[in-house]
Amino acid sequence: MTTIADVAALAGVSVATVSRTLHESARVDPRTREKVQAAAAALDYVASPTAMSLASGRTNIVAVVAPLMSRWFFATIVTTIEQELRSQGYHVLLIILEGEGDASGLRMEMFAKRVDGIISLNVRPSADELAMLERLRLPIVAVGMPLGNWPRVHIDDAAAVRSAVQHLIGLGHSDIGYVGTSDISFAHMATPGLRVEAFRAAITEAGLPAHPEWAIASEWTADAAARRVEQVLRNPCRPTAILAASDEMAVGVIGAARWIGIEVPRDLSVMGIDDHTFAAVLGLTTIHQDVRAQGRSAVSLLVAAMRGEPLPHNAVETPTYIIARETTAPPASAADGG
Repeated sequence: MTTIADVAALAGVSVATVSRTLHESARVDPRTREKVQAAAAALDYVASPTAMSLASGRTNIVAVVAPLMSRWFFATIVTTIEQELRSQGYHVLLIILEGEGDASGLRMEMFAKRVDGIISLNVRPSADELAMLERLRLPIVAVGMPLGNWPRVHIDDAAAVRSAVQHLIGLGHSDIGYVGTSDISFAHMATPGLRVEAFRAAITEAGLPAHPEWAIASEWTADAAARRVEQVLRNPCRPTAILAASDEMAVGVIGAARWIGIEVPRDLSVMGIDDHTFAAVLGLTTIHQDVRAQGRSAVSLLVAAMRGEPLPHNAVETPTYIIARETTAPPASAADGG
């Protein structure tokens, strides 16, 4: 195994000079730096991350905390964050809280002396956990759910839901159902509550009748949504349009309609939120959010902070917009002139 002494011998310098060079010390002459770097490359020498962190006080590691990884949003944004951080010389310590119980499970030992910063993905910590994060004195950026006074990258969930409801109303729908009132598989998620409250507010603002039985609780998966919406769709008194809180659930609604013999969009309009990668293929009307842009913004903010720049206290809002495709249309009565 190649050692730092081998690099020093090949470069014709001392071990201390090699160490200073690899730690990017400004005290190394540029010509000497070139010789050391060339020797290290020739010998395929990689400095020990542990030794580097002990010497510099930095780990070049960022903790990314997510409630779960089984959904498209989290898989996409974590992939983007990892790629962006790696391109800037950082590594990711991924902390998944799924299965931790009712508490989010954030503990001091997850972060102290292990990471240089934290990106929190839609995690809602307790007051004690927030206090713990404050004591760490690390740069932190939140994506989605606000986290203390740290900067936040997010979409306006309420505006996204409101525009979806307005789109359906604009097509002539007044009997609108909703899938995703709660995420019973994971209780710490903030998005389910935000979106259902926005839906109820939009229905009230539009003066439409409230149908509590059409507000359907479901895990945020296609198969769960299909099972839970089936009873509502089999009822003679059913909505003419359903807004799903995610595209994955919208696919479940379309599947359930197919089982029953309800044609989409002639008999039932279906709309989602997110613009999942399969939405265009399936012709799903949805609200687009740029998940990768949110990941890039979070990394940009955090890296700047880890390099000594002050973190802004304002939120970075990523815009959303409607993409109308083939799963929404005027209700049959309106299309028939009734």
